[in-house]
Amino acid sequence: MGIGSEEETTLVEEHLLTCEGCQQRLRESDDYLLAMRMASQQQRRDERTSEGREWRFPTWFPVLAVVACGLLLLLVTPRFGRSPGPVVAVSLTAQRGNGAGNSAPAGRELMLTPDLTGLPEDSSYRLEIVDLTGSPVRQGTLVRARNGVKVPGLRAALYFVRVYLPAGELLREYGLQIR
Repeated sequence: MGIGSEEETTLVEEHLLTCEGCQQRLRESDDYLLAMRMASQQQRRDERTSEGREWRFPTWFPVLAVVACGLLLLLVTPRFGRSPGPVVAVSLTAQRGNGAGNSAPAGRELMLTPDLTGLPEDSSYRLEIVDLTGSPVRQGTLVRARNGVKVPGLRAALYFVRVYLPAGELLREYGLQIR
């Protein structure tokens, strides 16, 4: 939350790497905050769209229609012999916690586009993907002039995408949930 010193933050983060109970409580807190944020955004959208309209569909109707279409597609589309599919674009935003909001499907090639707002203006950065233990999984170069960096598919797990200056200074870290 940005209220502790750097040493306190380091101690808490190290503890979270090993304590499953605290990890679960943190995930629950992050999930609750995300749900509240999404509900608030939906409420604001509903208020804006309801102004000036006399009649409107029930708020649950579009959700029901999307779910019905999704189920129909699952039943009709054969699941065997499919290719993994097109590249999945993922816009990474830095967040505290388990990185809710930065997610992608497992096994699909990804186009990662990190938010570089506020970072030093360099033409390129070193990009590193690590697992929960901090072990490197993938590495590459992110060129600011391009629109992201392609990454081969990852297995389902929680990862951290780190952006470094070419000299090695860590600039930012993003959570990435692969499902």
